[in-house]
Amino acid sequence: MKKYFLLFVGVIAYINSFNCQEDIENSDSTYLEFYRNYLGSNISPLLSGVVSGRDNFNVKVNLNYKRNYGDKNLRLSMNYLTEGNVFPYDYFATQSTTDTSMINRFFNNSYDHYDFRIGFEELRGYSGARVHVGVDAIIGFGNNTSTYFDKLYVLDSAGSFIIDNNERINTYQYSINGGPIYNGAHFMDFLITGVDVSFGFDWVLNDRFMFTFQVVPQFNYYIFLKESFQDPYGEYHSAVNYADFKLGYFDLMLFYRF
Repeated sequence: MKKYFLLFVGVIAYINSFNCQEDIENSDSTYLEFYRNYLGSNISPLLSGVVSGRDNFNVKVNLNYKRNYGDKNLRLSMNYLTEGNVFPYDYFATQSTTDTSMINRFFNNSYDHYDFRIGFEELRGYSGARVHVGVDAIIGFGNNTSTYFDKLYVLDSAGSFIIDNNERINTYQYSINGGPIYNGAHFMDFLITGVDVSFGFDWVLNDRFMFTFQVVPQFNYYIFLKESFQDPYGEYHSAVNYADFKLGYFDLMLFYRF
């Protein structure tokens, strides 16, 4: 990640030096802001888990740079997307039952995606509040992980099924980096391409700071690179290219202008 961060900073420096003129108006009298560079980050991950109280919600952490050109902004960002407050499993299915026992298989899916985005946004309004519509091209890398594990439940004296913690019976086979033990795991790497569209509201606090509230639907196409798996029960199929559309990303951004 360090080399990507340095590349990102270098691009920002190049754009800033290329546009270092201090003109407040161009030849068409388009309004230009006095502080035309924005540097900010998405602070909504700090609030999402507290506000929603949900498990496995989508998290997007980013570093964002914008350059103002009158009623438009050029924008660049580096983004990390994952899940927050991850629950041990997404769902389970019963594999076998007897009069006194039951085996459930628990499945979980997670992801870690990194991408770079470049695009622009159109601005409307220049007072203490304004709106914008923007679009970005996306390129990045991601890995998806799927796991499953079995648990044996036995009938107790009260007629309820409880987990049998006898490890001789619950035979596990696979551990990820010394963490939880799984019967099976599937690791997949993808090249990420796509576009996003943002619909936002900018609240200008003062000359230097600004909040941005925006909804960012995004479409991605994932190009399969490689995979590895441990799958003794044949739960998984080989990975393929696939498309995905996410509607619900909500960003609360805090920007410093300079």
